[in-house]
Amino acid sequence: MTVVLRDAMTFLSKDVDPIVGAVSYDKPLNTNTTLTIKTGNKVVTLLAKQVLLAIFKLDNKEFGFIFKGAPYHSDLNKEVFNKWNKATKKMLGRELKQCFLEVRP
Repeated sequence: MTVVLRDAMTFLSKDVDPIVGAVSYDKPLNTNTTLTIKTGNKVVTLLAKQVLLAIFKLDNKEFGFIFKGAPYHSDLNKEVFNKWNKATKKMLGRELKQCFLEVRP
């Protein structure tokens, strides 16, 4: 099954701005899973272990993350969710869109 995160901020290094775009991968996600990031007219393919952190918004209550080759999701109270939302908006200049999609083969 393919997972598509239609709007994600992907950090490859602490010294470089994140790549913003759609991230897709085939389950299961682990450190050697290939991630494809599509942004504008560019496509970047890399292994999950090369991603420092990916941040995406699952819905209006939860953020999701890819960290150390594993997926995580937050179960945030409204105040903490709003802080994450403001922080990502400040970095990106807009809010992340809700973006989670699973596609069957």
